[in-house]
Amino acid sequence: MRWIQTEYVLKGIFLGLLAFAALQAAGTESPDWATTGKLGLCVAGGLAIALGVAAIIKLRAGYGARGRLPAFILFLLMESSYLVYAGILLGMAFGVLWAWNVGEESNTRLNFFWAVVGGVLLGVIFGSLRQVENRWGRIALCLAMAAGIVAAALYYLGLIQSESGYQPPKNPSWFGIYLLLGMPIFYLLTFSGHDEESEVEIGAICAGIGLGIGFIYRDNHNVYLAAAILLVAFYLAYTWYVLPGLRVFKHVLRGLSHARGGRHRHALQAYRRALQLDPKNQMAREGFWAVHRSLDLDELTKDPQTLALVDLDLCLQRAGSLLLEPRPAPEKLSEAHRLLDLVAHQRPAMQPNVDYWRSVALLHSGQIDQAASALERVVGHAYGTTNAQRKLTLFPAWQLALLLHDQMKQRVGLPQLALPGRRMEAIAAVEAHLAENPKDSAAWSLKRMLYQDVTETDYDEAAGAHGAVAAGFDHAYAQELGLALINDPQRWQRGGDYLRLAARGLPALGPSLFIQIAQAHERAGNRDGVWHNYELAKRAGQSVGPSNLSEEDRHAYFAVVKYLADAAKHFGYTDKAIEHYQLYMEYERAGVETLRQLADMLEKKGNPLAALHATEQALVYNPKDPDLLQRKDRYYYSVMPEQFIGKPEAVPKAFDIGYCLKKAKLILNSRELDLDGLDWGQHLAALALAVKPQSLTAQLLLARAKLRRGEREEALALLEQIRTGKPEKFADSDDEESWFMACRFLGDLYLSELSRPDLAVPCYQEFRQSAKSGADTSYKLGQAYEQLGDKARAVKCYQQVVSFDGHPLAGEAHDALYRLQTN
Repeated sequence: MRWIQTEYVLKGIFLGLLAFAALQAAGTESPDWATTGKLGLCVAGGLAIALGVAAIIKLRAGYGARGRLPAFILFLLMESSYLVYAGILLGMAFGVLWAWNVGEESNTRLNFFWAVVGGVLLGVIFGSLRQVENRWGRIALCLAMAAGIVAAALYYLGLIQSESGYQPPKNPSWFGIYLLLGMPIFYLLTFSGHDEESEVEIGAICAGIGLGIGFIYRDNHNVYLAAAILLVAFYLAYTWYVLPGLRVFKHVLRGLSHARGGRHRHALQAYRRALQLDPKNQMAREGFWAVHRSLDLDELTKDPQTLALVDLDLCLQRAGSLLLEPRPAPEKLSEAHRLLDLVAHQRPAMQPNVDYWRSVALLHSGQIDQAASALERVVGHAYGTTNAQRKLTLFPAWQLALLLHDQMKQRVGLPQLALPGRRMEAIAAVEAHLAENPKDSAAWSLKRMLYQDVTETDYDEAAGAHGAVAAGFDHAYAQELGLALINDPQRWQRGGDYLRLAARGLPALGPSLFIQIAQAHERAGNRDGVWHNYELAKRAGQSVGPSNLSEEDRHAYFAVVKYLADAAKHFGYTDKAIEHYQLYMEYERAGVETLRQLADMLEKKGNPLAALHATEQALVYNPKDPDLLQRKDRYYYSVMPEQFIGKPEAVPKAFDIGYCLKKAKLILNSRELDLDGLDWGQHLAALALAVKPQSLTAQLLLARAKLRRGEREEALALLEQIRTGKPEKFADSDDEESWFMACRFLGDLYLSELSRPDLAVPCYQEFRQSAKSGADTSYKLGQAYEQLGDKARAVKCYQQVVSFDGHPLAGEAHDALYRLQTN
């Protein structure tokens, strides 16, 4: 069993013995203080003997009181837990046996045995509660344990209603007195134990005090109720506020005692544990460093166990604190070098840090060449670019190389800064430092020096590619530098360099930054520079998206696009002008005239479809513009149906299929239709059909155009296709009307030109279901029946025509009736 678990068992045994002694005293007719004194004497004697033996052992081991007897006794209590536990428990056991003659009565011996067994079980419970990881859960369980112990004791001793049959002790007050007297001794066991004090021990103490008060003031419920409330509050306050600090304090005391005895390893262990519990504890930090300062570095290298406990980071800090003094004494320089040697030997990964402080130490000694060599290894790439310790040291290293020492600046700083990648690496180190220390004036001085000569080449090397964004670069600061110079007639070009760098990392400001550069070129009379930077402003706006720009920057972006479009048009760069005008059309202020210009250029480039799209957009603003309407007619005539057949994705959103159908119908309905008009009408019908192949109206118009051209077979095929392809539900009323009209035209062809009255009859019968069917249809159907020899149906159809007085065909219907009735 581990000693820590054994400690809890021994604590439980102590409480068992204490409970046995308390029961014996409470059950006596007339308890006396003499018996209690015997028990106390044995416990005190056992503790005194234990401390005496511990003192002898520690003195032989080299520890000494050194005139501080209380501190030495405290040290013995903490560092001789085995002896302390043995002395108290053996003294307690001997005292119980002596005071109450346990060996004389079998019943008493049995009770003694069960007290010890019960104590062992209680100790196991203590150890189990100590293992609960959740702090609040551990506190809650300890409270429950304490309440359970109190309730069980009161129940067992008959102080609360029970059926146990056990009578209350004759003198319950003495039971309470013994418990109260035993709690300080129990706390002494807790204090001297190797294991850190936990919520379990203070819970047991509070339970013991509560029981003691309950037995002493058993007749006054208010007293022990108030005591219970106060003890719970004390327990919570102690565990939450006092216990954490007390744990740390005990480790600090241990560390202090070991340090005074020259036991550095034990002192380091104690201080390390204290700092783990509270990293900000000032006593622990000071004591920890005091032990480090007292270490003999030569001897330390021969003691690997102690060496493993040494905090090398702290050693490095110590070396740094010595070297930061203006003129460190020779002994301090020697100590710093020894500390640096130790760190370098034990942790090679920290060599960049060691080299930096070594260079500082060598500068204090006047060894300039060696200092420059050590510093060059840090700011150079001797340890690679990804070394974590080098990155942490880069800022102070560059500060030393450029600001703090003139010879380091000439020998290391400036030559290294001229190498590829070094300046941007130094800038990243400064920015990382300023992110944590924004008010560091020395860092700002170094930052201004580094940014003063930074170039786009430096930036591209750090970014990895032209156009990429470099990490660790203050683009907003570059913008400030650029704005301060861009209007200076002598230094505006340098200002432009800064603004270009700023635009790399501030894409939302890119358009406005490049515009300012372009304006500077314009003031200098550099037209190529103006054009180039306006183009960059346009690209910057495109990459971000105009909708993501601020209102001011968005207007500026579109102004640049308009400028580029107009300039390209002026110089005859039609493709560029079209590209920029199309971008400009995303602007809500573009207007009709921009669209008109765009359509005109697209027409000249031989792209009527794109010109048509621009014209349709313009007509949204002014639907009655004569020029736009004329353009619309022209562009629709120029767009070929083949562009859309089987390519629905090629149809622009603004394509007006309604226009094609309406215009084609108007043309084909004209009585005075020349060949050019017929071509136009057929083209529009074919165009509409290519865009919407399922349109019955487009099919009908195309069939009518072919009829007007005399292409009977193609027209007949189209009409038959319309009639036989009747959908279950028409897409719209126009398609429904077109289907009926196709039936009528098909009937006319069968009747008049193909002499197929048998095929004409069903076509006319279907057309008669149309609202546009009338006497004309009845007359043609009568003709078809007459040709088929069906006189009865023919007569019936002619009679329907005659019933329409004044109809142009009424006379012919009368003649037909006379003819059929006389034959």
